[in-house]
Amino acid sequence: MKYSKVLGLDFGEKRIGLAIGDTESSITTPLKTIKNIDYEKSCIEISNVVNEWKISTIVIGIPEINSNQAINKKIKNFGKMLNSSLNLDVVFYNEDYSSNYAQAELKLQMQTGRKKKINKEEIDRIAASLILQSYFENEIFKRSNK
Repeated sequence: MKYSKVLGLDFGEKRIGLAIGDTESSITTPLKTIKNIDYEKSCIEISNVVNEWKISTIVIGIPEINSNQAINKKIKNFGKMLNSSLNLDVVFYNEDYSSNYAQAELKLQMQTGRKKKINKEEIDRIAASLILQSYFENEIFKRSNK
């Protein structure tokens, strides 16, 4: 796999968490959270991030437990919109429980001395980072089994 920068998204109806990583180090970093007021504005904000960071692939988390949920259709439509407007690879990746894991991680930090209050925007960014990290680990695993 050649070196490239990847953007991870935790799509929500109110907010979209963004995280960034690269295929060489497979290390992800929570980036920011944007308000998801309408898809067009969200696409513009994501486009700005894509251009700034020279992103080549977008990984969007999608729940697999109940794949017929209404949110899945919204996620797929948003992914198609990103794909056509940015002309980038958009990959859908299982995000089951990513927000729960992010919230648990932040609660653990609170127990060990974290002073900053937990907010939903931070949970969304960390969830995006967890989705992207899991995607990288899965790609590494697939390559090692060839």
